[in-house]
Amino acid sequence: MEIPKFLIERYQFWKKNSFEDYKNIYDKASKTVQKPIAMIITCCDSRILENSIFGGGVGDYFIHKNIANIVPSKNDKEQNIQTLSAIEYALKVLKIPNIIILGHSNCGGVEYSYKILKDKKNLNNFKYVNKWLSCLNNSYNKIPKDLAENDKITFFEQVNIKQSIENLHEYDFINKLINEKKLNVIGLWYQINSGQIKFLNKENSFIDLDYL
Repeated sequence: MEIPKFLIERYQFWKKNSFEDYKNIYDKASKTVQKPIAMIITCCDSRILENSIFGGGVGDYFIHKNIANIVPSKNDKEQNIQTLSAIEYALKVLKIPNIIILGHSNCGGVEYSYKILKDKKNLNNFKYVNKWLSCLNNSYNKIPKDLAENDKITFFEQVNIKQSIENLHEYDFINKLINEKKLNVIGLWYQINSGQIKFLNKENSFIDLDYL
């Protein structure tokens, strides 16, 4: 097994430049307990750069990624215990006060789930992917039938964020923190081509973050 050349080159560039610029911060971080200001639950999609979008520095964000940025329902928690264990650690150990569910446009996981549920057939024989994306079934059922196809995908992406937030409330230890105002839950949808972010407001509607 060989290490790819691009990893070596990019690491060496980072070490000589970015690391050196923030060497004192890294040194301090190594001697203190991490205290992130938010947990970000987002998609595995390589086009989603959370730290760049939100100006993250060393230790700012506790990031968990899974396909289609899903928080499973309590009924589906065994589908991916890693997501729930990450949340449990974030809240019980790190005492993180904010959870951000960050969905996005052009989500391959959501689009694939849409095609499976629409056509009622397994398109690619994905044993594990299909099992995980079954967590989206409830969100799919909320899509209005009179929407255009492209609008249905966007609606699906956004309703998945809403559903994940609803699912958080199903877990007693999470719901307790929310009710006690110790945990703020934030829903965001990111449009890749424009850089636009929409925020899920108290009226359960997505509005442009630029205008807040």
